[in-house]
Amino acid sequence: MNTGSITRRLVLALTAGAALLWLLGALFAILVVRNELQQTLDSGLRETAERILPLAVDSLGDDHDGDLDQPLEYHLELPEERHAEFVVYQVREPSGRVVMRSHDAPREGFSAALAQGFSNDAPWRIYTTQEPKTGLFIQVAEAAARREAALWGSILAMLLPLALLVPLGALGIHFAVRSGLAPLREVGKELARRDVGNLAPLDISRTPTELRPMTAAIDDLLQRLRAAFEAERTLAANSAHELRTPIAGSLAQTQRLVDELSGHPAQPRARRVEETLHRLSALAAKLLALSRAESGTARVAAAIDLLPALRLIVDETGGPRAHHDQVILDLSHGYPVSAPIDVDAFGIVMRNLIENALLHGKAGTPVVVAVPRPGVVEVSNGGPVVSADKLAELTRRFARGDTEAAGSGLGLTIVETIMHQVGGRLELLSPGTDRADGFTARLVFAG
Repeated sequence: MNTGSITRRLVLALTAGAALLWLLGALFAILVVRNELQQTLDSGLRETAERILPLAVDSLGDDHDGDLDQPLEYHLELPEERHAEFVVYQVREPSGRVVMRSHDAPREGFSAALAQGFSNDAPWRIYTTQEPKTGLFIQVAEAAARREAALWGSILAMLLPLALLVPLGALGIHFAVRSGLAPLREVGKELARRDVGNLAPLDISRTPTELRPMTAAIDDLLQRLRAAFEAERTLAANSAHELRTPIAGSLAQTQRLVDELSGHPAQPRARRVEETLHRLSALAAKLLALSRAESGTARVAAAIDLLPALRLIVDETGGPRAHHDQVILDLSHGYPVSAPIDVDAFGIVMRNLIENALLHGKAGTPVVVAVPRPGVVEVSNGGPVVSADKLAELTRRFARGDTEAAGSGLGLTIVETIMHQVGGRLELLSPGTDRADGFTARLVFAG
């Protein structure tokens, strides 16, 4: 199936069709012009013969009665040059002898028969008529090459403008087609801006009638997608919320059981159950955070200064009581960070990135939170280099890198969802910024 440009196909088809119609029209016009030109020139020969024959008979007068040995020759001398004649004539007796001719006419008689009417005698088109009293014939001839030249001049006069009109017509058709397809491109751009956070119906107030069935079908699809995503988010949120209480209760009972089994061979098994419940509790918390992120409430009307919140988050997650000063905040450049993002949503983003760096970073190396330029926040950690293919998959749900560390695989998905809502983006780099190994998660806020 041909998947080329619709605009290109329409322009080529319409231009070729218009050029073909113009050529057919020009061919018809050429045939008409040729016929009219022949009739006009033949009429000129006839009128010339009818005017010259009486004058020729009067000029011959008694000379004709005297039986001239040489035909009389008439020509017009111009002051600067001798004028070349396109039309010549011969006055001939019934026997065929030439008794008068124009200066460019052949000395010998035309080979065409002395009979009333038109005839062709290469390279001449000849008209013959007779003076009834004297019986003299006059043959007026025009060079066929002149007629051909006049015809080709007319043809070129019609075809040369066509050579200019075809590209101009193609340009006009191109602009007309692009203008006609502009609403379709607008619908495509509107759809390209949509994601799971924006599945509102399309604005069809300015949509042409021809596109309304398509936009109606798209709106119906968006409605079904909204229902499906809403059902998924509701299920995840409700499930996570309902699981928190029984998980917390089970975890408390398991921790008590671990204490009671002190020194018993079954205590390690109880500790593994405790670890599993901790992971399940963390997963439930991540699912609730993801549900909140996908609800579309992260963006606020005006940009706010995020540096105070950033300091507080780093203190909470990387202070002495948390990870023994393993998280370092670098604001040495003094750049500002502001964005139209809810403070709680920003806290979710930063906590997920710092938790991810602490969980998967190289032991003993600090996690650095920095503002390297205005509107950009980076979280960097040490560790092995992550391949480009794996980096591209890390923002997918439940996707994890090549690590044995515990995790839900939802942290970066939550971060990317919130950043997209506020008009920013998440960039993943490995090796990290200004280092030969490790990993950097970069938040780039719009503006």
